[in-house]
Amino acid sequence: MQQKVINTRTKREEHTGLLEMIRHKYQPYWPLFVIASIISVSIAYVYLRYATPLYKITSSLLIKEDTRPGESSIIEMMDPLGRGKKVDNEIEILKSRTIAKAVVKNLNLYGELFERGRIRDISLYKKGPLQFNFIDADLIDPMENTVVDVTYDYKGGKVSLDGKTYPVNDTVHTKWGRMVIKPMPGFNPSGEHGEGYYLRVAGDKALAGQFLSNLKITAATKNSNVLRLEYVDAVPKRGMDLLDALMKEYDAASIDDKNKTASKTMAFVEDRLRIITAELSQVEGEIQEYKTNAGIVDISEQSKLFLNAVQDNDVRMSEADMQLSTLSAVEEYVKGRKSEDNIVPATLGIADATLLGLLSKLQESELQIERLKKTTGENSPLLASLNAQAERLRPAIMDNITSLRANLEAARSKLTAQNNRFMSMLRGVPSKEKTLLEVSRQQQIKNNIYTFLLEKREETQLQYAAAISDSRIVDLAEAESFPFSPKKSMVMALAIIAGLAVVAAFIAVKDLMNNKVMFRSDIEKGTSAPIIAEIMFDKNGAIAITEGKRTPVAEQFRALRTSLSYIGINGDNKTILVTSSISGEGKSFIAVNLALSLSLTKKKVVLLEFDLRKPKVSKILNVPHHPGISNYLVGHSSLNDILKQPIENNEYMYLLSAGVIPPNPTELILNGRLEQLLATLRASFDYVIIDSAPVGPVTDARLLAPFADATLYVVRHERTPKFNLKMIEDLYEQGDLGKLNIVFNGLKMRGVPGYAYGYGGGYGYGNGQGYGYGYTDDTKNGSVKKGRFNKIFKQD
Repeated sequence: MQQKVINTRTKREEHTGLLEMIRHKYQPYWPLFVIASIISVSIAYVYLRYATPLYKITSSLLIKEDTRPGESSIIEMMDPLGRGKKVDNEIEILKSRTIAKAVVKNLNLYGELFERGRIRDISLYKKGPLQFNFIDADLIDPMENTVVDVTYDYKGGKVSLDGKTYPVNDTVHTKWGRMVIKPMPGFNPSGEHGEGYYLRVAGDKALAGQFLSNLKITAATKNSNVLRLEYVDAVPKRGMDLLDALMKEYDAASIDDKNKTASKTMAFVEDRLRIITAELSQVEGEIQEYKTNAGIVDISEQSKLFLNAVQDNDVRMSEADMQLSTLSAVEEYVKGRKSEDNIVPATLGIADATLLGLLSKLQESELQIERLKKTTGENSPLLASLNAQAERLRPAIMDNITSLRANLEAARSKLTAQNNRFMSMLRGVPSKEKTLLEVSRQQQIKNNIYTFLLEKREETQLQYAAAISDSRIVDLAEAESFPFSPKKSMVMALAIIAGLAVVAAFIAVKDLMNNKVMFRSDIEKGTSAPIIAEIMFDKNGAIAITEGKRTPVAEQFRALRTSLSYIGINGDNKTILVTSSISGEGKSFIAVNLALSLSLTKKKVVLLEFDLRKPKVSKILNVPHHPGISNYLVGHSSLNDILKQPIENNEYMYLLSAGVIPPNPTELILNGRLEQLLATLRASFDYVIIDSAPVGPVTDARLLAPFADATLYVVRHERTPKFNLKMIEDLYEQGDLGKLNIVFNGLKMRGVPGYAYGYGGGYGYGNGQGYGYGYTDDTKNGSVKKGRFNKIFKQD
């Protein structure tokens, strides 16, 4: 449990630290973020002002399922795609190029009038001064997309197209074939000549492709047969007309497919009726002629009974023959189609529900295959699946036909045997009466067949007249009240995000390209050496702290002075070495102001200018740098000769300047007099501060480190290269500079000038978390009188 709490706390601290790092990295640049947001919002406003709005138009269509009692189970078992695939097939048909071209043709969209605008052009669909009806639309190149200028002479009744003038309300001949140009009813132009228009003429292939690219058809729900049609258009009225025309064209195509079957059945029945009518007339004529010649009026009752039995058997045999003929036609169809427009033959006399169901399913599959061939390629997975389904249906139909044929032939054989028995009984009837019975029997057979065909013709005509589509329009096309695109809220949000992202990317790239130390976190990542102070950049001069001075930098040096006790500077441990990696990092500035801060506590402090190559402390304190340490080390001067008090009215601070710049500083440090010098100073002063040369170029600091009780290593913001942190880590780990502690110097204001924040919190501890004194130099703004201020804080 305790471990879980610790892990949770650690994650929370890491998360908080990351947020703080991001906040302090980007917060100083908040004016840039504001400016970028204003600019991006302004650009977005201009874009929204002149962008073409797009509207979403929707409609819904129900696809009816054709389920027949007694066959659904067999069909469903043989259909690997399932019932839902029918909806997918209808979606492909709705999105076919054939139907799309038919929609374009029905709406006559080959020519669209536009009005030129300063920024964008406006479509005048059913709103402009003219409408163009293309009579010979087939003459237009399918991929044509031409723009021609239009000038309309309202009073003269003339229209100029591409420099040629044509009259309105008349059939004219153009390069796109015949055309009728009609004025739009109710349009009244403001001037005599309507200018600023142009006509875009496009072919059906280009228009169909554009229509399909903006069309989306999906099922309303997963298991639903309702299709949701969506279309996006800049002109809501045009989009509504396109969707409505699409659904009507789909219904017409569906009805046309059904009428093909009815027409084929009607043709078959009509052919059979012509044959049967001729045969029936012939038989009736023979009966009339025979009765007249033989003088026969009626036959005996016994003969009638035999005759009725034989006639019944003959009718049944005729029905069996018709069914066998129908089965042969169906078998021929199933084995192989002879032409593309061949369909399932009429199933007259067949009452087997299983065979009828299989034939219906095969016919439906064939129709779907014909539809998909118009819209998809030969290698389409859906087309291959339908072909496979049809091939699986054929063996089942053939087996069913074989079984039915066997049954019919057996029944016919039985009926033939019965007729032979009845005929043997009729041999006793007089020959004239027997002949009459035979002829009458043929008449009855033909008459029954004729009646049956008449019934089938009426049924087929009724089916043809009452043919309806397999779909139903649930909702007509309707456009949304507000544009679908561009969405103002989304565009504005994206514009603001883009503006913020650009500024953030600029700041990130700027920081990424910088190889200098910028943050306290950079130091903490590069080395494990402790950071005991952060010092702000002071533009007011090299002396940052004096008695009574209350600037933020002065307070930071007082904090550094307090921190010395935590690194072991107290009692006999009084020697402090100040160094850095390279020149210009402010080690002399730190050494001088630290010495001043210590002297204000009435402690005797001596500052040694041990940068014998480029001494700067003397310049900062405005004192001559010779005679000095180099003179002492070579034995030309005594300690009393080089010991100076650089600050007036400060009896606690002393300076040992560098002296004459020697040619061999390293050898001077190693000549043995340094140890004697430091021993004397440690006995006489409370603090000994050594300002040495940088560690990177020379080894002076390494030679002085054994004599120091602690080392202050200066790292300067925007000055110290990050790769030097590796050297600091090595020095800290190996202990070459003793107790090494880092002073982060020269922190500058970060961000936009005039709106900047302190870098890394200005002058704060932590990863950009400053303690923010907010102090000012009261002696400058006059909020407290100088005399009273010095009296109150004289003890510093």
